[in-house]
Amino acid sequence: MRRRLLRRATEVAVVHHVGWAVRSIDATRPHFESVLGLAFCGEEGFPDVRVAFFGAGAASVELLEPLDDKTELGEYLAKHGEGIHHLALQVDDVAEALNEARRRGLRVIDTAPKSGARRTLIGYVDPERADGILIQYVQPTLK
Repeated sequence: MRRRLLRRATEVAVVHHVGWAVRSIDATRPHFESVLGLAFCGEEGFPDVRVAFFGAGAASVELLEPLDDKTELGEYLAKHGEGIHHLALQVDDVAEALNEARRRGLRVIDTAPKSGARRTLIGYVDPERADGILIQYVQPTLK
């Protein structure tokens, strides 16, 4: 039994990326490219957020720019300022990861997986019960 729990914890604890809230991707991009040395890997747009990708592997960063100050991300920036928004952990099954988080006493924000950037499925765990950090589970899907 102990092996199974350790194996499950190891599978869940793979960092997929760090989400970074910014007011302007265009203003922040030079810092991530020149100062941090992370290569720009592309961009996607959503109805309420613009997303840019930098780096690869565990050094991947996702810049998040709200398209309106009244969105959740816009309100987050007004309250907390720019910086780390979420830690994304790669899992094999987002639905199962959300269920497991619930069983362990965490409050999940998403009751079911939803579509994320780069053809992924995602689900969030509330930061109030996750040591103050917004956790995003990420399940890569077939391309």
